[in-house]
Amino acid sequence: MTVSTRKRVKEAELTITPMIDIVFLLITFFMVVSEIARQDDFEDLQLPDVKASEVVGNPELGRLIITVRSDGSYWISGSRCGEREVRDALLLSVRLNRGADGSSECSVLVKADRRVRFEAIRKLIALCTERDTRIWRLAFGALSRTVDEPAREQVASSPL
Repeated sequence: MTVSTRKRVKEAELTITPMIDIVFLLITFFMVVSEIARQDDFEDLQLPDVKASEVVGNPELGRLIITVRSDGSYWISGSRCGEREVRDALLLSVRLNRGADGSSECSVLVKADRRVRFEAIRKLIALCTERDTRIWRLAFGALSRTVDEPAREQVASSPL
């Protein structure tokens, strides 16, 4: 009987299938996120200028963004909504952001065109303060401008 004195060397194999899967998942994720970010931007939207505002750093998770265009129409996530759809979105946002004690930590960002009539903003504030909704944190998007610097988009936050 012959005994082999040579040790067998096991060759390492590199499988790239999981890496390809991860790359495709990352590509899909970034495509979806970039599309969602573009849905809230309107080229013809002119935010109002303010001289004094509080700059809010990172937006809260779950914050609902409602855009009010110059014709008074409401837009959420790139689609036009009526008052009923806005009310439903507000109720859903409140339910999703409810704490353990039952209180809601929901906040709403309103990006209103400077040419919109205040009646549309008043209706939106009334929807936020209804009995079932009770959203107390309302922020308004604005352009902050000083004498020597160009305008930059900011969020002016104020409790209702």
